[in-house]
Formats: sequence, C-alpha cells, structure tokens
Amino acid sequence: MILFAYAPKPFLLSEYNAADMRRITVDRLMVVHRSAIVSGMMDELKLKDAVRDIGTLEYIVEKANSIRDDLSRAAFLLYSIANYHPFVEGNKRTAFLMAGVVSKKCDLKEEAHESNIMIRKIAAGEMDEEGVKRWIEEKFFKTTH
Repeated sequence: MILFAYAPKPFLLSEYNAADMRRITVDRLMVVHRSAIVSGMMDELKLKDAVRDIGTLEYIVEKANSIRDDLSRAAFLLYSIANYHPFVEGNKRTAFLMAGVVSKKCDLKEEAHESNIMIRKIAAGEMDEEGVKRWIEEKFFKTTH
C-alpha cells in the first residue's frame, strides 16, 4: 500500500455550501475528508491527509464534475468514495459528508441508524450505484405534502 500525503489549503467545512461544490476539486474533497477524520477517533488524526490512491481520487472528482443533477451526483459520490476507498481511513464518513455537501439534503443525524447500516452495505459492495440513488431519493429527496 502506498500512502500519499496530500495537504490542501485550509478551509472550514462550514464555509462550503452546495453552490461551492458545483465544481469539486481534490482540495475541496480533502477538506471534507479532514472534517470526517476529525470527527472520528483521536488516533486517526495522523491520517487526515493520507490518500491511498490519488488516481482514484482524481477520477472521482472528474466524474462527479460531469454529473449535473444533485441526486445523481450525491449517489455517485456516496457510492464511489465508500466503494473505491481512495483514502486510508474515513472513506464511509467522507462519502456521506460529500453527498450531503453537494446536495444539501443528506443529513447523517437524520435516520442515523439506517444511514450507518446503508453506508456499510455500500462499502461492502452489497448495493450498486442505482440502489444508492434510489435510497437517497427515497430518504432525502422526497418532499412531504
């Protein structure tokens, strides 16, 4: 395994909104990853800049930028980051945070238990991208009348 330390410009995750994420960059994705790592265990902090596969990370960013609708983009990011593991640690957390940041819809606190189960299924390869999209749409994009 090759560890690649990547140090983006410092930004606060709270500074980002869906408009900022119309164009995702590796730097912006790394900010979200850092936030995910900081929310975890203290012994993970040393891994906040550890990228397992920079090519995979760049692919995810490039493909996400080609997707225009929020639902498909959120599903792609959630599925791809959780499934392809571009980071050494924090892939599932980063995946869910990115889906939420780009769509402003996915809230891990809402439906937390179910979200935890689903992200683990995604990471284990038990759901495909279309299944992820259907789940996100059902849980976070449906409006109540």
